[in-house]
Amino acid sequence: MTAGYDETLAYLEGRYLAHDRLADAAGLTPERLDTLIEAGLTPGPSHVATFALTVEAVINGAHETTPKRVRYFHRDLVETVREADALARDVGPEPAVAALRERHDRAVAAEAGLAAGSPEHAALCERAWTHWRSGTHGVCLQRFDAASMIRKVLATERMQQALSAAAEGRPVDRADLADAAARYASVTGPFGPHERDGSTRARIYEPALALLARLQAEDQAPILTTAG
Repeated sequence: MTAGYDETLAYLEGRYLAHDRLADAAGLTPERLDTLIEAGLTPGPSHVATFALTVEAVINGAHETTPKRVRYFHRDLVETVREADALARDVGPEPAVAALRERHDRAVAAEAGLAAGSPEHAALCERAWTHWRSGTHGVCLQRFDAASMIRKVLATERMQQALSAAAEGRPVDRADLADAAARYASVTGPFGPHERDGSTRARIYEPALALLARLQAEDQAPILTTAG
């Protein structure tokens, strides 16, 4: 299904900041913001929109303008950008990245309940940091922070496991599924109209809610017996 122009633009403008607006809100030049992104000190855009304009004139037909690309960033990043800029100026870009990564990894360990430095923790941190830098989690999270990222990822995995179990006829822990769905809902926001069909909300969360409803209905169904 193709998303409408107006509703998609309203979503982007209402929930995100364009590149120049983020730079201005953080008190930086657009060039400085790009430097921070390239250095890995702040996340990249969650969305990139390309705007093209065709103007038709009665006297000489249609004319296309040069397309304009606009990068959209999560609104939470204003303070993140300010902090990254100050830290980089204070200790230098590379030590600043190392400090931010260390803090990120501690937050991952705390939210995931993993021993810091364990193989499982290292793998999850690398995955989460990659998504942090790319701006991926800005697509769906209410807050752009490591704890929210991990809560969403782990809850999604638990819901997927429950859906797979149900599809294969294996028992499903309804309490665990309900908890996972609640955790997912606690940190995620609405997906845009342009991406909703392929989102975890449409593919996993909503089917998980449907499965919960079905399991609850089965639990409440009367037990039918046959008189002997």
